[in-house]
Amino acid sequence: MKKYAFLLVALFTLWACSDDDTTPQQEVTCSITAPAEGTIIDLATATSMTIKGEGAVNVGEIESVTLKVNGKSVSEVTKVPFSYDYTFAADQAIGDMKIELTVKGDAGKEKTATANVTLKKTESGTDPEPEPDPEPEQEVTCEITTPTSGETFDLATVTELNITGKAAVNVGTVETFILKVGGVEIAPAPALAEDGTFSHTYALTDQLTGELSIELAVKGDKTATVKIASVAVTLTRTVAPPTAETFTDERDGHVYKYVTIGTQSWMAENLAYLPKINDPVVDQDACVGDPLYFVLNYSGSNLTEAKATKEYKKYGVLYNWWAAMGEQNAVGSEASAVPSGVQGACPKGWHLPSKAEWQILEEYVASQLPDVDGNGEYSDYGTTWEHDCRNVWGALASQTGWGATSMGEEGPELLKGGQDIYGMGIASSGNVSHVADFYGSWFKETDKTADFWITNLITNGGNDYNDYWAATVNWSVDNKNYRPKYSTYGTRAKMGLVVRCVKD
Repeated sequence: MKKYAFLLVALFTLWACSDDDTTPQQEVTCSITAPAEGTIIDLATATSMTIKGEGAVNVGEIESVTLKVNGKSVSEVTKVPFSYDYTFAADQAIGDMKIELTVKGDAGKEKTATANVTLKKTESGTDPEPEPDPEPEQEVTCEITTPTSGETFDLATVTELNITGKAAVNVGTVETFILKVGGVEIAPAPALAEDGTFSHTYALTDQLTGELSIELAVKGDKTATVKIASVAVTLTRTVAPPTAETFTDERDGHVYKYVTIGTQSWMAENLAYLPKINDPVVDQDACVGDPLYFVLNYSGSNLTEAKATKEYKKYGVLYNWWAAMGEQNAVGSEASAVPSGVQGACPKGWHLPSKAEWQILEEYVASQLPDVDGNGEYSDYGTTWEHDCRNVWGALASQTGWGATSMGEEGPELLKGGQDIYGMGIASSGNVSHVADFYGSWFKETDKTADFWITNLITNGGNDYNDYWAATVNWSVDNKNYRPKYSTYGTRAKMGLVVRCVKD
């Protein structure tokens, strides 16, 4: 029986404990609504301040309200909300004053709010001295407004570049102002207007094509930092093809076109003077000292037939050394001679160019062209290297008759083929070898090379002409190079190369 009584008591206790307590806990809120935090009160004009506060509890009642000013209780305030005028003492000290409001509920919960004010006292009859504004940090303006980066100017029509910009500071003065064009400082520096703007006219006299940098550096007197602005423009030169003129070779009545490039006048086609025709198979091997004349891809002895071929009409004549130089000039002239002094096979009033005269043409053309990507020369040993990459070959080579270049990405401009900008019309005329290859052909590189005689002769150590090598302009104007090549070791004198004449 006692056992059942115990179970009844346990069940009753469990039921009593499971009943939810739904009464919320007491929460207290309070705030000081006046004066605002950080208020400044001038005791020269104010004798009191109004303090306002609020408070509440969510359940139960407010048990007490306490207001303190600088730690002293204000007995007049006992409830919330309230508005109380606090009177300052006659000897009220200036400085910070702390106001505290504490609200306590009947469940023992309480909350305190604070507000801090500043008391000051202005001397009678005077206004407070305003604090000076701090000087702003020096800021430097450095800009080039014209030209803009990426612009292109054609030197054929533009002779001056107008550079404008601004070099200024917001406070203080500009201490350093340097303008550079192409890395060279402009001195004296352009004058600055009152607003810091400037303008400078830069003459493009004798300016090379390619990229031109413009840089402005500005520094203020209150900063250690130099501010820099820069732009880069591209200079090009549109080359108008020279007007071709003509002259007649009185020896055979052949009419030639010629063009003036820079300070020189050049035949715009290969020399075609052909007093006789030789067959390389029959005549070349034992030709030492004899002038021989060949026509590309013609093997025979009929002069009329040779002149009727399309190769003669297009490429002219391939001469061996003695035919090109003329018997009276079999030893040639110095490579540096200008003019060469060798008329050779050229008509009256014209002469064979020396190496130096070819180089004058090359350098003039290069100076008119922009820089390009890729190799500059392709050596005899199959190596490439950069060498002032300007596409001289493209400017002088004819637009037709050349095979595809083998350079590809190493010479991207070569892929465009000949452009014949100057009207020289240099075609791939090949050469007549000093020996037939294993296919039996005496004619070489007829779609990739044009070899021209120049007037200096290189001896290879013997007295026999078989040991003589005449240097060619190896103008090997070939489609593997931006620049012409000059033979280091020379070319055998009995080979057949074409001739271009330059005016006396």
